[in-house]
Amino acid sequence: METHQFVMAIDVGTTSVKCLVMNQTGQTMAQASYGYPIINQKPCWVEQDPLDWWAAVIQSIKDCLEIVHAADIASISLSGHMSALVLIDGDGQPLCPSILIADTRSAKQTSYLRQNYSEAFAEITGNEPLDAFTVSKLLWVADEKPEILEHTRNFFFPKDFIRFQLTGRIGTDPTDAGNSLLYDPMKKDWNWPMIQELDLPAHIFPELVDTTDVFGAITEQTAQQTGLRAGTPVITGGADMACSQIGTGATLDGTMAITLSTSGQVVMGVPAHHERGVGKLTFHPGVNADSMYTMGTVFTGGLGVEWGYKFLFHKEAMDRSDYSELARLTEEMKQYSAGSQGLLFLPFLVGSGTPYFDPKDRAAWIGLSLDQKKSLLLHSILEGITFNILENVNVIKELGVPVEKIHLGAGGSKNMVWCQMIADVLGMDVSPLANRDGSALGAAVIAGTGIGMFSSIEEAVSKLVKAETDISYNHEKHQQYQKLFVGYQQVYQSINRYMNNLPN
Repeated sequence: METHQFVMAIDVGTTSVKCLVMNQTGQTMAQASYGYPIINQKPCWVEQDPLDWWAAVIQSIKDCLEIVHAADIASISLSGHMSALVLIDGDGQPLCPSILIADTRSAKQTSYLRQNYSEAFAEITGNEPLDAFTVSKLLWVADEKPEILEHTRNFFFPKDFIRFQLTGRIGTDPTDAGNSLLYDPMKKDWNWPMIQELDLPAHIFPELVDTTDVFGAITEQTAQQTGLRAGTPVITGGADMACSQIGTGATLDGTMAITLSTSGQVVMGVPAHHERGVGKLTFHPGVNADSMYTMGTVFTGGLGVEWGYKFLFHKEAMDRSDYSELARLTEEMKQYSAGSQGLLFLPFLVGSGTPYFDPKDRAAWIGLSLDQKKSLLLHSILEGITFNILENVNVIKELGVPVEKIHLGAGGSKNMVWCQMIADVLGMDVSPLANRDGSALGAAVIAGTGIGMFSSIEEAVSKLVKAETDISYNHEKHQQYQKLFVGYQQVYQSINRYMNNLPN
């Protein structure tokens, strides 16, 4: 039987897992995806069962192996959603549901950290404490569920839990460790003085292994469960946005990536964290040694479009016919000029991410009238989200990093009306990517680099990350958007003051 050399990427997302099998030229040989529920036991609680991830991974692998042979899989690597806390006991079983990045139950702990340790964290990591970072979630467990912490053997992150199931070995990598705020990127080790200061048990912190190292191999038990070949090398893997930085080409000098999914991310490599970005952006260790990337997070990305459609059509959920209707309305948007005929949307449906980090921010429509069509209202939502993207791009430019090229990835980049709008608002040409699954592609590159299929991450990116098309910005529309952006910021300041002056 002829054998091939493929790599497998397992991307553990917040709503589903995706399994991707790729060859050396970047061609997708097989792929499968399975979803799992989000658990909301209480207000502000956002959780998932790690065993649901594993069940979805098993089924996704099995589906892929119906198309390719297990013997052709040369290596496996992983990416996973960031900051989510997974606690396991001595038997390797989850002690409780995973606390996800969007969970804000730890507001009290975050406030304590900000009051007492903001400067200390910023000096080492470039970040101020936020509910999103794992340190706040660990402190919440220590304060509210000490019995769980007493029985904790280790904590780690979603992709680490799956890799533990694959190999039987516990550990994490710098790209995920950095999202805890308890990792020192200069020393390339846990920040042991801060861990001691916060009275967190040292033994629960996992071993650190480089992202592209061979971490272990598929066990006999896992081979029986999944159909994979026992002994197949498993490469450590990384946090989803670190992998996405690879898969969208944002590791290349001068290249910025904007991903358009439920939320939006603006990602770019930087030489180090910068004081101008502290409190406005977040900074994270990259996959390559001594590398770092900065990230702006737009909480309301595609989420805003879906919310707008459901709101306007009185829908609880969207089915296939709704997505067809949304596509028709998107085509209708092409007739509208910049500014949506005086209609402005502030896109802060779940508070603001970067550069404001204000949970009290809220969305607003300004300029509503009786004669406005649904497509116009949806057009204004896209403009509002894009203005928030521009705010993040501007802050990154203030760091002194030259932005020469912009790649667009994730599902929203299939919307050519939105892509053109982004080009016009930013005043730069943009390039939607041929492979929009940046995290999965990045994990596949790591899998290949870990076994020498690619000589380096850079070589793989230059070969595999390709633009589907290039979109030029419209100079006249850009000038119009520059004026409209000033108005957007003025309205934001007014609404922000109003929300912050409301009684609790």
